[in-house]
Amino acid sequence: MSKKKIFLNDQKKKDLEGFEDILDLIDPDGPDIQNVKNQQIEDYEIYDFLEKENLRLEKIDQFLTTHLPIDKKHSQTKKLIEKERKDVALLREELVSACAQEDSGINYYLGEIFRNTF
Repeated sequence: MSKKKIFLNDQKKKDLEGFEDILDLIDPDGPDIQNVKNQQIEDYEIYDFLEKENLRLEKIDQFLTTHLPIDKKHSQTKKLIEKERKDVALLREELVSACAQEDSGINYYLGEIFRNTF
């Protein structure tokens, strides 16, 4: 035999305060008293969770069905690696030319190191 649920508002719950033990003595399988607001909050939390989960699953579905096939067909990896290699080579040339100048900071400090060690 299952318990019957009774939903009470705040006023009725205050009226029954202190009588919970007596109600259990009368019928141990008696009604399960719950606050209406708590039930509404639980329902909202479940609904909110389901909405967020649905949105997350839609984004995963969109990613798997749209973005991955496009990436496989039109991969940018080789082009990006080539661009980075060119950028590194350009930076290396600029760095070497800046260091090779006689008035560069690195030449000054290297000269100071050699003068102080000998």
